[in-house]
Parts: sequence; C-alpha cells; structure tokens
Amino acid sequence: MNFEKVRHFIRSKKARDFLIYGFGQAVNLISPIIIVPFVIMICGEAGLGKIGVGFSLAILVNVWVDYGSYINGTREIATHVDQHDCLEERFLTIYGAKFILLCLFLVLAVLLIFTVPFFRSDYTQLLLSLVMVVGQFVNPTWFLQGVQNFVWITLINVISRGIYILTVILFVAQPEDYQYVNMWNGVGLIIPSLFGVVYILRHHKINVRNFQLRRSITLLREEFSLTLSQVFFAAYQFTPVMIVSYYCGNFVAGQYRVIEHIVMIFRTYLQTFYNFIYPEICKQIDKSQPSGIRFWFRVNGINYFIVVIMLTGIFFNTAPILRFFKVTPAEVQLLSGNFKLGLVIPVLLGLTFAVRQLLFAFNSSYYYVRITILATITYLILMIFLLQKMGLAGAFVATIIIELFIIISYFVILKKMEAIKSI
Repeated sequence: MNFEKVRHFIRSKKARDFLIYGFGQAVNLISPIIIVPFVIMICGEAGLGKIGVGFSLAILVNVWVDYGSYINGTREIATHVDQHDCLEERFLTIYGAKFILLCLFLVLAVLLIFTVPFFRSDYTQLLLSLVMVVGQFVNPTWFLQGVQNFVWITLINVISRGIYILTVILFVAQPEDYQYVNMWNGVGLIIPSLFGVVYILRHHKINVRNFQLRRSITLLREEFSLTLSQVFFAAYQFTPVMIVSYYCGNFVAGQYRVIEHIVMIFRTYLQTFYNFIYPEICKQIDKSQPSGIRFWFRVNGINYFIVVIMLTGIFFNTAPILRFFKVTPAEVQLLSGNFKLGLVIPVLLGLTFAVRQLLFAFNSSYYYVRITILATITYLILMIFLLQKMGLAGAFVATIIIELFIIISYFVILKKMEAIKSI
C-alpha cells in the first residue's frame, strides 16, 4: 500500500511541480557559490562587505514595497484560485499599493544615502543597489505561488540568475567594479519579471482598467502592522552585516558575508520549501484542520531531516568549503570556529520556518507581528553588545539566542490556539 502511494505521488502533478520548482530554486542556491568566490577574487573581502551593505539596504526597502504580498496576498490567491474577479482585484490592488510604496521608499532611500555619513561614503554602489528594489516590485512570484504556477516561477528564477551571473562575470573586472554587482542582480530580475507580468495579464484575462486606487489605499492601511513586522524581520536578517561593517570594518564584514552566504544557502532553501508548500498547507487546513496539520507535520519533518543531514556533512568539511570561497589558508583556521557556530543557525531556522507556516495558515499574524518586533529589537541590541565583547563570533551567538526565543514563542502561541489543542 505504501509503495502504491509513493508511485502515485511520483506520477502526480505535485511531484512534477516540486521538481520544476526545485530546479529553479536550485539555481538560486548555486548562484552565490559562483558569485562569491569570483567577487572575492576580483574585489577582495572588503568589496564583498560593501556589497553586503548595499544588498541589505535594498532588501530592507524591498520589504516595504512587497507590503505583505508574499503572505496574505499569496494566501488569498491560493484560497480563491477559481474566482476570476477575486484574482483580478487582488492582483491590481496589490500592484497598485506596491507602486505607491515603490515611489515613496525610493525617495526616502535616496535621502537616507545622502544624509547618513556611513552610507554617503559609498553612495554610488548604494544607489545602484536600489535597482534590486525595482526588480522586486515587478516580480510577480507572489501571485504565481498562489496559483501554483511553478513553471513560470522557475523561468523567472533561472533567467534572472543567469543574467546576474553572466553580467557579473563579464563586467566586474576591477576592484572598484564591486559597486555594480547589486545593480546587475536587479537588472537580472527586472527582465524576466516583466514577461511574467504580461503572461499573467493575458492568461488570467486581467483588465487593468478595473484598477481602483481606493482599494490599494485601503490595503495599505490594513496591512501596515504585518508589513511593519516584516520590516523588523528583514532588519533581523539583513542589518547584521551593516552593524559588523560599522563596528569592525569592511574586511571583517566580508568575512561575515562569506559565512553568511553559506548559511544563506540553507535559509534560501528553507524559504523556497516554505513558499512551495505554504499554499497547499493553507488549502489543506482550510478543508480540514486535523488532516492539514498532519500534512504540515509530515512534509516539514522529512525536509528537516534532510537539512540536518546536509549540515552534518558540511560541518565535517569546513576547511575545504572555506578554501573554495577563496578564503586564504591563514584565515581558514581563524574562521573555522565561527563557520561551525554559524551552522547552528540553519538547524534552528528549519524549525522557525515550519512553525511560522502554521501561524500564517491560521491567520495569526497578530502574534507574529509582536514576536518579530520584540525579537528584532532585542537582537540588534544583543548583537552590538556581543560584537564588542566576543568579536565576529558574537554576531552568530546573538542570532542563535534569538532564534531559540522565536521558536519557543511560536510554540507557546500555537499551544494556546483551540484549533491546535483539539487535535
């Protein structure tokens, strides 16, 4: 019987979707493995540190522009996938809100770059990094995830990463060319995303003349608290490199980015898995809470086991992995301890992402907002303190402590929910 279930799954559309989606996301995982050693070879670790600051700034602006589209937007598309009017209204309303925020926050970002001395010293690179924000605005993946169109998600990923890798290799030839790396990242996303938007408009017969500005403004009011929490979450993920750069210099920030990139591969994989399975979990729980939670537990349990096995293999091959990323032999010994400490983070992230799925599937963003804001504020204070006391290791210790706090908080909230307690 089990064999029949396995054979049925292998032949199912879900398995094909997973393979297609997995292929596209694998390119996302491979791209830093190609880009990081190349950038270090041309621009050095200090150049990589500067790129990390620009990347983090762009991501923080991205979160405001996304404005909850990848959470509530995807969930609403997934649960109303057969209702054309609802799909059209959500698509136009969310893009309208995103455009308003794009204009606003690009202006604010430019003002920030020219008024803060830390940013102004590298203003060209930071301004060019904002091309990534335009790319994320155009990117229709949030909608495609809701309708579970993994072919187009994969096309956008593969083409964007291909353009990014090719342009960096062709045009980054001198140390000062570090300032163009994030720009090419944004250009690579803009081109295929535009084709994706045109496809959605035609395939789903969306009439842009039905756009209503008041709905976008209403959405901006309704989603503010959730987006604010996402900004704090992004700050939790991406401001550490800024803090390391400010307190320890660009060279140490570059060392941090080497380790962070390896950790980020697992974070990207977990985020990919989360995005793939989240619409299905929402649909399953919407139909039946007990069976939906059993489905959630089964798929996340298998995924977590795979992640732990991969991390174990990396843990025992620290030196060759660091050498692959162009870390000098003298620095390998110095970074090995921090690298192994950083590997604890994906172990915890596997639990964090999984439990967060349930919070959103049960529409419990209220608790998520408060936990995220509290955790981020505590994390930034703790990280600054530990950086000064422990050096680079302090950044990873702070992350581990806060991840444990987040996981425990999520479980406490879920335990109190009647839907969970009844199962």
